[in-house]
Amino acid sequence: MKAQKRLKCSALASLFVFSLLCMTISSLASHVSIGRYLSVAVKPQKIQQQLLQQSIQVKFPQNILTIKQAIIFLLQFSGYHLAPTQAMDQATRDMLNQALPEVDKIFGPMTLKQGLTTLVGHPFYLLIDPAHRLVAFQMKSLYQNLYDVPTTINSNPKREIIHYEYNKRM
Repeated sequence: MKAQKRLKCSALASLFVFSLLCMTISSLASHVSIGRYLSVAVKPQKIQQQLLQQSIQVKFPQNILTIKQAIIFLLQFSGYHLAPTQAMDQATRDMLNQALPEVDKIFGPMTLKQGLTTLVGHPFYLLIDPAHRLVAFQMKSLYQNLYDVPTTINSNPKREIIHYEYNKRM
């Protein structure tokens, strides 16, 4: 009887030791030792999986003059690219060709995604194509019909004035 009890206890103890050994081996497989008492998990970092969440702090060079150039500059090391502007609407193309505001020439710290949305402003959505790693923009519907089509006023034959009428549909 005592022999059976001892056998059961030793079997349970060996099973416990075996399970600890298996857990240790699996833990070692998912961690790499980088010091005597420190190990790190073997997995990609969050910013390696979510490329637009990387932190940026930028001072744009003097040759960056437009919003489009600034966006291309921000994306150059991110793995993403600006989608062809031919696929974007005219309002978005006009926005991309505007001068980079002086206040935006020094940027950050912020995420890349926040930087892109800050550059284009509140009236535009950021469109992300993760499969092709493309970034594009689209004007929000609230802002699309803010101004009527421009009308030309020719009160002076030497000078042409463009007049925009404010649309009160907002």
